[in-house]
Amino acid sequence: MPTTCVLTSGYSLGCRDNIGGVQEVYIGEWNGGSMTYVLGTDSIIGTFSGATVSFYTFQQEIETASYTENGQFSIENGTSFYEQTLTITLHKIEAALRNKILLLGQGKWRVIVKDQRGIYHLMGYQNPVRVSASTPNLGKAYGDLNGAVITFMTKEPTPAYEVSSAAALSVIRA
Repeated sequence: MPTTCVLTSGYSLGCRDNIGGVQEVYIGEWNGGSMTYVLGTDSIIGTFSGATVSFYTFQQEIETASYTENGQFSIENGTSFYEQTLTITLHKIEAALRNKILLLGQGKWRVIVKDQRGIYHLMGYQNPVRVSASTPNLGKAYGDLNGAVITFMTKEPTPAYEVSSAAALSVIRA
């Protein structure tokens, strides 16, 4: 049976009480379909179940991380998907950071992004998140970055799901 796309509401601007940016990032191992989700009101992930994994905190300085979600729509092929991209900055090039970059680059992940409004978003709902680039840099001038910029990317059939605070906090570790 063909799918029908029916629009049932519009969009209002609302109050100017919005803010951009990424506050923190939480990275957990991809375990395939073993981790399941229960979607609640407005398709917000209310709980994680099944074989859950621990997500570890990657703190971010203000205005250093970014998250974008680029919708790709092909009229010719009748396809649509969303390319989710996260860029984070980690400071101080040293052995521990080198080893973390190596591990992140080799693995498959799920990532929870906490925005500056305190809302959590999940990358890797259906497909694993992978590191697509890393740029360690010692800098040139005293004020330059001594650290690494790491880019994570995944492609999903739908936009990223919002995660309730309770669900996010149930899997986030220090």
